Amino acid sequence: MMYRVLLLFALVVAAAPLDAQDRFVTQVLIVPVFHGPDRGDAHRAADIVRNRVADAFHNKGVRVVSAGDIASWLEKSGFTEDMVLHAAEQEAEARHFRADEEILGTVSRDGSGYRVEARLVLPRDTRMVQPLTAEGPTLAAAAEAVARDAIAARSQMVPLRECENAERDGHYAQAAAFAERAVAAYPPATLARDCLLDVLSRLPGDHADSLIAVARAILDHDPVSPIALEYLATTLDAKGDYAAAGGAWVRLLATDSLNESMLRRVVEALSREGNAKAAEPIIVRGTAEHPDNLELLKLRWLVHLATANWKAAVATGEALRERDAASQADPDFYRRLASAYRADSQPVQALATASAAVAKFPDDEALYSLYVQLLQAENATAVPRGLARFPESAALHVIAAQTSGAAGNVAAAADQMRVALAANPRLAHGWLQLADYEMTLGHADSAYAALEMALANGEGKDAVGQYALAKGNDLYKAAGSTKARADFERAHRFLQLAQRLAPTPQAAFLVGASALSVSQTAATEAPAAKRCDLARLADSTLTEAQANLMSGGSVAPDAAAQFLNYAATLRPVVDNQLKVLCPATTDR
Repeated sequence: MMYRVLLLFALVVAAAPLDAQDRFVTQVLIVPVFHGPDRGDAHRAADIVRNRVADAFHNKGVRVVSAGDIASWLEKSGFTEDMVLHAAEQEAEARHFRADEEILGTVSRDGSGYRVEARLVLPRDTRMVQPLTAEGPTLAAAAEAVARDAIAARSQMVPLRECENAERDGHYAQAAAFAERAVAAYPPATLARDCLLDVLSRLPGDHADSLIAVARAILDHDPVSPIALEYLATTLDAKGDYAAAGGAWVRLLATDSLNESMLRRVVEALSREGNAKAAEPIIVRGTAEHPDNLELLKLRWLVHLATANWKAAVATGEALRERDAASQADPDFYRRLASAYRADSQPVQALATASAAVAKFPDDEALYSLYVQLLQAENATAVPRGLARFPESAALHVIAAQTSGAAGNVAAAADQMRVALAANPRLAHGWLQLADYEMTLGHADSAYAALEMALANGEGKDAVGQYALAKGNDLYKAAGSTKARADFERAHRFLQLAQRLAPTPQAAFLVGASALSVSQTAATEAPAAKRCDLARLADSTLTEAQANLMSGGSVAPDAAAQFLNYAATLRPVVDNQLKVLCPATTDR
């Protein structure tokens, strides 16, 4: 782990005199009355913890607020001594005493004894929590155990403050070493590890694995730590582990589910990283809890679109169209709403929405393109009209190409697709469509060039590779009829591309078979033509054929064996041709 490389520095720091507490002002620690169904038990447990901690740190840089001072403040504030304070009231109490630390707890009882669930909290950032939990056969036993743990947990406080000070001054390696010392002093430390997370995030270089390890170490002791969960979620996202990050985001939201800002952030993160399904129930609950929050409603709309939940998308979209001025002024919103209606099998509503939107936004190209698609019955007139209005529209030229192709006019379809790609070379699957038209027209070389353009403009390797494999196989079968070397070479070229982009045993076998055919035809032509280049072609493709037939032989074992046997008989012939036709360069 990265931060272990700081061990040497940590040892140096540890070897220094342990008088760091003397350099800091006295810390104020408050232990309010604990929560619990039995107020007497809660009061007594808090007293035990308060008294034990006060005794342990008497004259040692910590001042524990006395029970009398707490009772006096409660009385002046209009509270009874045993009243249960809520979070806001506890924050006011901590502010009044200027507390640096606070031990909060809850007492419960079952048939076997008592359980005290406490936590050491830093009021300056209430997300920083050190859990302190114990069970015992008696209330005193459980409370004494919590007190002992609280005393031990405070051993991380001085190096924690040193970590925070060093981090504030930009001394991140030193800060990490102080945090390590705190963890060494109290291995379950969560507060010190909170500081270590901040430091690791600021250190130069990639420390993702260390951040994840530290965050998980905190969660081992405090499963609901919002600091650890946030670092874990963001770091896993950065590493591309979106499934694990999604779980961390959901757990983070559970720590403060009513926080609208956090709700939006978590849903955005889940949706952005491909976890829209996980985000959907969260945003549905969120919009129900915050019905007036239009930002959350917009987010819900986007999540429903991402999950293809068309009925929910339509309902949410209509709510936005009614309530949100920004959506009412956005042509893209209407395009998406019309598309959602179409996907939900509501073509009349889809066309009505698109038609009204085109009237409202007459100069929006994308909206008009959708409108045209919805007017399939009128494509013969709608497409030319659209091209007259938007002559540079790639989307409309694609529609025109598809219309021509469906009518059997493949040459016109190819022309329209070329225009579309000239306007937008990164059209999704556009170059593959053009390649298909070129293959239909018998222009295999032009189709190959289109595949290269597809790769250059962002088409996925798998898609291009699968297309090249299918067309290469077709060309190889056709070459078997012509027996022409040029036809075998053309098929071989497509199959090589397929093997390079999406390697599979089938692609390897076909590369080997086509290479063997090229070698055979080249070896047949070389002696009569007395051409060294043909002998070399026969040699190189024969070597390629043998390698690929062996690696892809599992696809057709019998055929591969026959091909390899033939290749073995062809090898001496090719070797002899090299000696005869290429004597100056042959080194065999």
